[in-house]
Amino acid sequence: MASSAIISLAIIVGLLGFADLAKLANLLTEPRPIYLGAAAILIIGYNGTQLVQWLYLLDHLGLAAPRRDAILAFSAGNLTRYLPGGSYFQNYLLYETSHIDPAFSSVATTLMVLMEPAVALIFLVVVGVDGWVWLRWLLGIGLPLAWLFAAGLYLFIESPLLPRWLTGHRLFAAFADQVIHFREALGWIARPRILVTTVALSAVLVLLEGLALYMVARGLHVDGLSIAAALAAYYFSIGVALVVPIFTNLGTLEAGGVAALITLGVSRAGAVAIMVLDRAIIIALAIVLAVIAGLAFRDLLGRVMRAL
Repeated sequence: MASSAIISLAIIVGLLGFADLAKLANLLTEPRPIYLGAAAILIIGYNGTQLVQWLYLLDHLGLAAPRRDAILAFSAGNLTRYLPGGSYFQNYLLYETSHIDPAFSSVATTLMVLMEPAVALIFLVVVGVDGWVWLRWLLGIGLPLAWLFAAGLYLFIESPLLPRWLTGHRLFAAFADQVIHFREALGWIARPRILVTTVALSAVLVLLEGLALYMVARGLHVDGLSIAAALAAYYFSIGVALVVPIFTNLGTLEAGGVAALITLGVSRAGAVAIMVLDRAIIIALAIVLAVIAGLAFRDLLGRVMRAL
């Protein structure tokens, strides 16, 4: 996990070195506040929509989590998700405050983690990235293969024909046990209405964040970038972050976004400035929201701190 954080920081440093630092400084020191304010509002809307999705999935999993506990867990997890494996910190917090088994609540987290990039990549097939004809072909072939691989892995784990030396291994047994718990919990929400609602909320999420990226670009005087191009760049960045195996999207998302933005005609300095500032605003707002939740639910936070 520590190596993942080091790689993420190395990617960010590499991107800063890749840009013309003088031009980068000029872009970042003369922003348009009105557009950055609009980006902040969109990012807050993103967080609010994601909270609604979290509460919705918990409710339909039949997990009786008090709203205060679930909101505090989400607010803290929203900050730690930039760390390797940090997306599941909210499940640990929910266990500490409500004693809800993480094996079940993690189903909600996993769906949220996977549904957003899945929807983003489907949108990317539609909008595409100008100049990258190969991308639609890659996604058109890769997405169905990914679903087939996931289904095959599940059937493999559930197969009664597996050799005893494998099923008796401690790590495999623990993993298979988690898969079984996941399957049981998934049965509660694998219904058309719930899945359609979850997908719709994920679509709103990727649209809000893509629009926020566009507003950041306008705030940095990058006026030649269209809304469709900004959305395509963001969706591509999510795809890159999904396939690079370092357990966090910090750095990988920015690298993917920079590559797409440069292909779309944005300068190197402009592309790096857009992605880095967008991430900075997201993290800053996550800190603010986590502090507000911690102050509002001081008693719950104190209980969690004593358990650490």
